[in-house]
Amino acid sequence: MLDNNDLEFLLSQGINKEDSSEQLSLLKDSSKLKKLLLIRPCNQNDGILPPEDVKKINLESNPPMPGLLISRFIPASGSATRMFNFDLFEDNFFEKVHLLPFFKQIESFCFKNKIDLQNIISNKDFKLLDDIITSKDNLNLSSKPKAIIDFHLINNTPISPIEQFLVNSMDDITNSPLVFSIQENCVDEVRDKVKHSPFLADYNPDLMYEITIQKKSTNSLCVDNEGQILRYPEGEVYTHPSGHGALLDNLEEIDSDFIFINNIDNLSPKTRTLRHEISKSLFNIAYSNKRRFDMLLQTFSERKYNLLESLIVQFEAYIPNHLKDKSVEQKVDLIIEMLNKPIRVCGVVKDENSKGGKPFWVNDGNAESVQIVEESQVDLKDENQIKVWKEGSYFNPVEMICSIKDFSGKKFDLKQFSEDSLRMRVNKNIQGKDSSFIERPGLWNGSMHYWHTTFVEIPGASFTPVKNFTDLFFPIHQP
Repeated sequence: MLDNNDLEFLLSQGINKEDSSEQLSLLKDSSKLKKLLLIRPCNQNDGILPPEDVKKINLESNPPMPGLLISRFIPASGSATRMFNFDLFEDNFFEKVHLLPFFKQIESFCFKNKIDLQNIISNKDFKLLDDIITSKDNLNLSSKPKAIIDFHLINNTPISPIEQFLVNSMDDITNSPLVFSIQENCVDEVRDKVKHSPFLADYNPDLMYEITIQKKSTNSLCVDNEGQILRYPEGEVYTHPSGHGALLDNLEEIDSDFIFINNIDNLSPKTRTLRHEISKSLFNIAYSNKRRFDMLLQTFSERKYNLLESLIVQFEAYIPNHLKDKSVEQKVDLIIEMLNKPIRVCGVVKDENSKGGKPFWVNDGNAESVQIVEESQVDLKDENQIKVWKEGSYFNPVEMICSIKDFSGKKFDLKQFSEDSLRMRVNKNIQGKDSSFIERPGLWNGSMHYWHTTFVEIPGASFTPVKNFTDLFFPIHQP
């Protein structure tokens, strides 16, 4: 299926022969893709940190030490294509259409092009409004990054998510530039949006954020329903971005001590204070965990075996099968290996039938651990697994903080802590064809499979996603 010219082209993109062959093999036989065995849902005191522990940590915590760098990483590469679904309407949509934060854009476009907007509203002409908003010849909002779509109004002035994140950072716990992942062809448009933001006019926004581009080497090959590789019209092999798990390299490049991760579409000006409080709490827990692990690692790395006896006994009670019949030196090596991992603290909210990952105890074939699990990672042919999945009562809103440096301050090689077998086959219409490709393990799923993970319940009021533009009618998104 791939000739030498194809292989040379793919290699120029950073995709080697072994990687492309493996992708095609998985597309041909997706049974090779791994499923997780759900044991039970995470709940308070069983996988989710008890509220009394959270309260105690927060009471005992101090503000971040000077010199400690804290940032946010916001995957913002996605376009607003799926956001503008004109099938999801209530009967009174046209009575509320003027409440859309980008309604002035629609009005201005119609005025310049002599289009009778009032007539469209009176006649409830969904088709024409859809064309005005999404057509490439018109506003073309569905092809723009979600990051620069106006989501809210503040003092009657529209504000986009990227502007909101930057405004929030002014009095947030973060103290180093925010990092946004952006598609390469959208960088100028994003920078222009920030540069001309009325909310940032009195600041130097260039110092407030950085842009990172998803590497082409992480892209995936695609095949159509007949198993043929998708190509550009010129004949070159087409490759598709392979999900947010492809951003693991970008996360690793951020040189901060602690890094929050958030979704670009989950925020509201009304929850700004609440989000700040949650961030402080998550940081306190992450810092407490990091300090505890670092102290243990420092102690074990000194290898004063006679002083380590009592600690080794504690670990033997915790992981007896791993340490059984090992020498003292081997036990210390294994304990260091177990402790020396990236750390994350993930906020979870009560599940209100949301679509996405949930916290579970799982068995990956080697050990039990707590993980954020997507439905696609579950064997839905197994009735018992379906039952356990439905019992999950918490949801992952992507409100988390990470530490990706070891006890000596050296960055981890994050790929060493990913479970690549947890890739997923994705079906999507590409170039007008029903196609399939392999997504890398999700950034907060398989890509963080071997991290130290702590789940913490946070207020559900912080979860305010905008998945479809009609969500902007909800009171939480209105002024």
